[in-house]
Amino acid sequence: MNKKLMAKFVLLTAIAVVAAACTDDKQDKGVESGPAQQEQAQLKDSRFSVESITRGAAVFQSYCAECHGPDAQGHPDWGNPKAQYVVAPPLDGTGPSWKRSRKDLANIIVTGVVRDGKSVMPGWKGRLKPEEVHDTIIWFQALWPSKVYDRWEKAQAGSQKGSS
Repeated sequence: MNKKLMAKFVLLTAIAVVAAACTDDKQDKGVESGPAQQEQAQLKDSRFSVESITRGAAVFQSYCAECHGPDAQGHPDWGNPKAQYVVAPPLDGTGPSWKRSRKDLANIIVTGVVRDGKSVMPGWKGRLKPEEVHDTIIWFQALWPSKVYDRWEKAQAGSQKGSS
């Protein structure tokens, strides 16, 4: 997908999320919520700014979606012990990303990942500004189900107490 089309897609998605977050309509009971609904719930929860999510979505689509998927769902072979190569994990709260601090996540994005002497994820140092890295993390954290984010937040609070 070319960059102009991707930018339009991200902009339209952000507008739709903002518009949905501003309505008073109630979700139908009994309907499973997907990432869009979870993101809307996070926006209503005021955990993240709409601006940060919008910027993060644009960065993610430009730099990360090719490997991690457009909805941060990860590579289909992630978690498959028979996979012949390392594949990108999900960042939508269904993988291990929720176990890491924002500082650790930012470090991974900036420095990349090397396994067995081979780069399995490029580092984005010098190509992404610190604010872009932060906004990207905010975007995929906004996709996390509330229970996952609450567990992450509690773990972060506990780790900060232990490091004092």
